[in-house]
Amino acid sequence: MCIEIFAVAADAGKVSARRLSEISVLVVTKKNRPVKDALHFSREPGCSCSLLSDTSDSGGDTWALESEVVDGLAAALSAIHADAGGLTFQALWIGDKVATEERVPLKELLRDVRANRIKNRHVYQAGTRAG
Repeated sequence: MCIEIFAVAADAGKVSARRLSEISVLVVTKKNRPVKDALHFSREPGCSCSLLSDTSDSGGDTWALESEVVDGLAAALSAIHADAGGLTFQALWIGDKVATEERVPLKELLRDVRANRIKNRHVYQAGTRAG
């Protein structure tokens, strides 16, 4: 199985995957799966498994990412929020169902990312136009 770590901008036309790649030093690609205009994050083309640390537990409550990717991911999410007025963000195994969803301030989402404790099977909604 593979993990998908992705964001969806509240206003997709305002965000460039190329710019996010430059900001984050990650591979950011725009895809229409699992939802339209999903911005996928990874270190190499394909799934997001390259972001996971060896200690990450797919059944755990949170994901453990490689420590060197969290600041870049946080920077990209901040840029999406600023450019598009909001975003949704999630990390889950392909085929898993979302278990929880909540509207949070951007600072709370970034706190979880920077602390390397992104919730598993959870949708973060941040911003005034996130939906």
